[in-house]
Amino acid sequence: MPPSSRDTGGPGLPGRLLPGVLLGLSASIAWAFYNIGVDIGRSDGFTSADLAILRYGVAALLLVPVMLWRGSRLGGLSLPRLALLTIAIGPPFAFLFNTGFGIAPLAHAVVISPGMTIIVANLLPVVLDGQKMSLNRKIGMAVLIAGLVAIAADNAPAKTADTSTLVGDLCFVGSGSLWGLFTYLISRWRLPAVEAIGAASATTTIVLLPAYLLFFEPAALPAAKWLEQGFYQGMLGGSLAIILYAAAIGRLGSGLAGLFPAMIPPLAVLLAIPIAGQWPTTLQLAGVAIAASGLVISLDIAGALVRRAARGRDRATGPS
Repeated sequence: MPPSSRDTGGPGLPGRLLPGVLLGLSASIAWAFYNIGVDIGRSDGFTSADLAILRYGVAALLLVPVMLWRGSRLGGLSLPRLALLTIAIGPPFAFLFNTGFGIAPLAHAVVISPGMTIIVANLLPVVLDGQKMSLNRKIGMAVLIAGLVAIAADNAPAKTADTSTLVGDLCFVGSGSLWGLFTYLISRWRLPAVEAIGAASATTTIVLLPAYLLFFEPAALPAAKWLEQGFYQGMLGGSLAIILYAAAIGRLGSGLAGLFPAMIPPLAVLLAIPIAGQWPTTLQLAGVAIAASGLVISLDIAGALVRRAARGRDRATGPS
């Protein structure tokens, strides 16, 4: 049985439930702030290349020393695996995600990209490992797709005069699909988060930095703006959120921990009001609600709560 097929939907040991929930909530909040930070960075004048080098360069600076301090071993991360991980979350992902932010509204990014991640991460085990998908998961994914359609159909004006918003949406489809591939690979290969992210970030930086210095001109912005984006890109998006989410999976199981990406859309849309001054349209809000509902349904949260309550009653009425 492949490692990824042992996906537990439950929270594991009772004593790990609360820490896992707190870790998942923290990851969702970090990702929500990261999404807003990317939008702010593009509005300030940063290019996709600027944000990409900050995301991976800062993450490498933060995580590689931790790896050395921990004496991390990368025996399970062969060169072919490292190359595939780098493709999944490296330059292609960064280009698509950051380019999409320069074209499409924020509400599109925080629904389409994580939505596609959930879809791809759920379909790959079915296609490649022969796993069966439950009915509630299929219904939830259908509802999620309906929410994505509602978000993409709002006809919000593009941020650039000569580019359709649909192009930005397609960028988010691509970036979300790549992140879904990365999620599947981490689960299947059982790689530790710090080592996998640190190695992939360092490899990406080594590949990107020479090209960035040769072919791109850094944005002529104050140092404070660069430090701000270094925080959003490298510390939040490139390091903290991913590590927190991986820790939540270890405590809750991938099924229950998978609830927390569904919290990113409402959190980011709400946070964008005071931080970025962006007010979503009624259709955008409806699409966010539909997509978030689809994610929750696909994870069978209600069923999990009922089963947990039933187990609690069984223990209470069992033999003393």
